[in-house]
Amino acid sequence: MKISHRLHLAVAPAILGVLLLASLMCWGEYGRAAPEVVIVGGIFAVLTSLVLTWSNARFVAQRLERLASSGSAMVQEKIPDPPDEIDEIENYARLLASIADASTRRLEEVRLPLHILLENRFGDLNENQEEMLGAARAAAEAADADMLSLRQIAELDLGERPLRSDRMKPSDVIDALRPMLLAAAESAGATLEIDVAPLLPAVIGDRALLQDALVTILRSSLGSAERDARARIDVDRDGALIRIIATNVGSAHATVRWAAAVRVVKAHDGTVERTNDTLVIELPTEGLRT
Repeated sequence: MKISHRLHLAVAPAILGVLLLASLMCWGEYGRAAPEVVIVGGIFAVLTSLVLTWSNARFVAQRLERLASSGSAMVQEKIPDPPDEIDEIENYARLLASIADASTRRLEEVRLPLHILLENRFGDLNENQEEMLGAARAAAEAADADMLSLRQIAELDLGERPLRSDRMKPSDVIDALRPMLLAAAESAGATLEIDVAPLLPAVIGDRALLQDALVTILRSSLGSAERDARARIDVDRDGALIRIIATNVGSAHATVRWAAAVRVVKAHDGTVERTNDTLVIELPTEGLRT
């Protein structure tokens, strides 16, 4: 049964209960007794609605938990028949992973001959030929990187990408990214100031994966900043969240690598919001993330 059908079915008894309660208003006057069938029907409708709502909520919760669990657990657990919307999402993610794998193999078949032609000369190439071969190799490498990002999204959606639980200080993370962020701002003709509040609590997550995601998001935004813009990155605490706020930055185009980076942040229970010239990344502090 479709999940939408389950939810609609759970609401039906509640609607009947409302109608019965409305009818009670007619018999609810002083000296008038409500028919027994109305009272019994109202109780039955309420209990049925309660049971269906609890059952459907439990079913959806189990399905979502399985979707977020490891890939091996998904294979071992029997999928309901016929499939529902969550199965369609899971199948879509597996299709993306399959396409990414096949495309990566085909791109490798292109990259290897290009590499051989450029590195091992079998004859004289004129300048235009070298330029075309170099452009083809660069395009193939860029496409390969996109396929890897697409594969990463699919793995995270399917729960097939285990995440480490490294303890990271926000100041250490920003210090590691600082040279790349300054270079991105300089390349765009903008200036960049970075301010990290002292004594910020640690963040728990996969250090390599999260740092790569943050540098992708921030560098893309800085790279699209207006020339002579005075960009700024502030790292501070907002309750139980670490906030990375980048102002006077550009609206980077939503590429596959950007989408993969945002997905990594979400896998760490974080959020990414972009409005006009401001970018906000939020990550839970140590002890909050489950």
